Amino acid sequence: MQITKQHTVAEVVSKNLGSDHVFSKYKIDFCCGGGDTLEKACKESGVEFEVLKEEIEAINNSITGGVNVEELDIPTLINEVKGGYHTTISDAFYEITPYVEKVTNVHGESHKELFEIKELYKNVELVINETFRNSIMSLYPIINEIVSTSEKGEEVSIEVLQDFQKAIERNEIAQKLIGDSFKEIAHLSSNYQVPEGGCNSYAFLYKNLKQLAHEVHKYMHFEKNVLIPKTLNIIK
Repeated sequence: MQITKQHTVAEVVSKNLGSDHVFSKYKIDFCCGGGDTLEKACKESGVEFEVLKEEIEAINNSITGGVNVEELDIPTLINEVKGGYHTTISDAFYEITPYVEKVTNVHGESHKELFEIKELYKNVELVINETFRNSIMSLYPIINEIVSTSEKGEEVSIEVLQDFQKAIERNEIAQKLIGDSFKEIAHLSSNYQVPEGGCNSYAFLYKNLKQLAHEVHKYMHFEKNVLIPKTLNIIK
């Protein structure tokens, strides 16, 4: 892929392995803001386009054996997200939660922002779990039905299309809440910078919160900018 300023962030993430890390480095939203062109994203983040482009190309060329999701069929994509993102993110919450409690209890008096971070984190966990349930119980079965109907050469019913739209809208609302919450966590934590005198648990918490935010944004990008558009193409 020849990267240009007119390409959207979502297009670049979908077709260039490792580019999500470059966008995160420059605080460019590749999920909810994935529709922005690189020109707009670079202007807002303050990074030169050529610098961004070179870093994306370098990291993409250095990665081998990665999966190009653009080449996978829809059932395989669904299995990838359930076995990959759902599991990884759920495991991360299980590991991080005790440290959220511990660090807040120990350092909360000196760093009041930890109490706000703790509440935001808990809300994100609740919304993520609800999003997973919505995807597993509603979105993915509907998508599989659309694929199956299309393969039979039949028309997708209006009822199925309406249910599909509702599932998409629920996820979009959740993604906005999650994205805003992680932005606020990043702000409160000074972009996950451990304050002077912070213990190893403090460092572990911030390091893993930052990684969690990145994985969650990758997951949201996957559904919003890869899986759903592929399904819409079938309907069209």
